[in-house]
Amino acid sequence: MKEKTFALLLIFILVGCSAEKDILLNLDTAKKLVQNYYESGEFDKECSLQIESAKKEIQKLKLNEKSLVVFDIDETALSNYEHTKEIGFGYVYSLWEEWLEKADAKAIPETKKFYDWLIEKNIKVAFISGRDEETYSATLKNLKDQGFTKFDTLITRTKATKKIPAAEWKAEEREKLVKNGYNIIACIGDQWSDMVGGHTGIKIKLPNYLYIID
Repeated sequence: MKEKTFALLLIFILVGCSAEKDILLNLDTAKKLVQNYYESGEFDKECSLQIESAKKEIQKLKLNEKSLVVFDIDETALSNYEHTKEIGFGYVYSLWEEWLEKADAKAIPETKKFYDWLIEKNIKVAFISGRDEETYSATLKNLKDQGFTKFDTLITRTKATKKIPAAEWKAEEREKLVKNGYNIIACIGDQWSDMVGGHTGIKIKLPNYLYIID
């Protein structure tokens, strides 16, 4: 399971109207700001801006039958916001594993719209997730239950790859896809580690004010 560094102190980004830099907030205040951001529609708006910009770039490309967009899962295709909120925006590994096995994470609306748009254009989709292989079945169920029913592959961590840094591992998996004939035209994720290294195509970085993955 990939390590997560929760970064509520980065919330000063959300209060950029202040003239001061590197503002440190009371933790309760920071949590309320995060909650307001996700529940007020601002998160969806920011996702939409990033995705609409990428769609315009994709439309300029010369596509073929092996054109592929790589999706991350957590906080990209599926949202764990409600579970994270339940424990005060913290992180407990055992609870995280329980959440994944429940397979009840909701699709992020703007990402689902993007997925549907790609499928309509016959652009292939692959999922590369830092989830462990033990959660593969639950992950597959969750994706399908949320409408992500058509994709070429779902790749999760194996025991052999569990300790490889996220950016390095995902780059290796993308390279394997390319060697299998795919043309990766874009990557969408909530972490920069989702799109570092080769074979990324257009980089679609969604916001995440809940945690940072090293």
